[in-house]
Amino acid sequence: MRLAYFSPLAPKRTGIATYSAHLGRALADLADLDFFDPPPSLSPLPGRPVLDYIARPELLLGLERYDGVLYHLGNNPHYHLDIYRALLQAPGVVVLHDTVLYYLIAGLSRGGMLREFGYNYGAARLDEFFAIERDSPDGNVLRYRQPERYPFLARILATATAVIVHSETSAQLVRAAGAPRGVHVVPLLAYPSLPVEPGERARIRAEFGIADDTLLLGCFGFIGATKRMGALLAGLARLRSTRKCALLVVGEGESLARDIAAHGVGDCVIHPGFVDDERFDLLLRNIDVLVNLRYPSMGETSATLIQAMARAIPAVVSDHAWFAELPDEVVWKIGAGRTEVDELVAALDTLAGDSARCTAIAAAARRYVQARCAPAVVATQYINILAALRRLRAPRLALDRRTRPVIC
Repeated sequence: MRLAYFSPLAPKRTGIATYSAHLGRALADLADLDFFDPPPSLSPLPGRPVLDYIARPELLLGLERYDGVLYHLGNNPHYHLDIYRALLQAPGVVVLHDTVLYYLIAGLSRGGMLREFGYNYGAARLDEFFAIERDSPDGNVLRYRQPERYPFLARILATATAVIVHSETSAQLVRAAGAPRGVHVVPLLAYPSLPVEPGERARIRAEFGIADDTLLLGCFGFIGATKRMGALLAGLARLRSTRKCALLVVGEGESLARDIAAHGVGDCVIHPGFVDDERFDLLLRNIDVLVNLRYPSMGETSATLIQAMARAIPAVVSDHAWFAELPDEVVWKIGAGRTEVDELVAALDTLAGDSARCTAIAAAARRYVQARCAPAVVATQYINILAALRRLRAPRLALDRRTRPVIC
């Protein structure tokens, strides 16, 4: 099977680039892949070039030669708008990493976003488009605070030959949005971890000035509004009054420094910012507890959580959307309402003081991921979906060729 694979690739600063590097390598054991991404981009496969379809748009005309075309779409316009435009020119299977794509569409020109708004929500609701502009800070629609109101899925669902999502929650949202074709659920895959070196934990803690008996919490990834950073910092401020603790924040966020200062926890927060994949894995596997809160959901799943579970790191998550689907024994779930901070502090305090419970959650998490998220398992699911679609497409292509007029 020959596949065309559209996705942002490293060194682009998005988790989907990391995901595609690992999924691409797993798929390469089962199929022949060509990667499509404008530079800068690094191929997941040694010796296999990445095809720049922006500089060479004629490449899109040859996609019919492939047995399947995969488009990975997320909510970041900087990395996914070109993929979105390619999909509209040459339909294929869409892998939706988010089921709210407001920010993707907001990255278009004003006219482009207005056109998409009309397509998705109709001319009768155009007043809402102008309300979005009025309600956005400085008129910047990329800063609109209620993106979940406008998922902008209609054109994608009308164009895609099938949709792959990573959770049942996302599948239900996509079906409710009117997906006319197949919607398939394929879990995220676990990434291989580098070997742990002797003395690694002590070395990391010494680097950041963290005592060995300090509870080290971790928050990883892009720090957007849905990551509940205010609740996490408020919980940290309370927890530190009874326990030695620190928070490692790995990733970037617009208001992070201001929020840390507002909660008075600057002396126990370490923020190395964005790091490469190797450093990310090193830091992740040396925390004590991952705090991975999300509310409201944009239909996303968390690759960071899957990696933490694979490494037997206990995690506290929001009892919402995909996180709520996880078995209760593999993560500690808390609500996202008025009791959120109370529940978070109680969870962290228990995990810090009850090593048996902490170990049980971590072990169950690792077993869960090993059974469902191994790269070979996930890659096989992708191939099975694409092969089934190819079998369905073959009779239609044969009929199309027989009935196509001959032009002399």
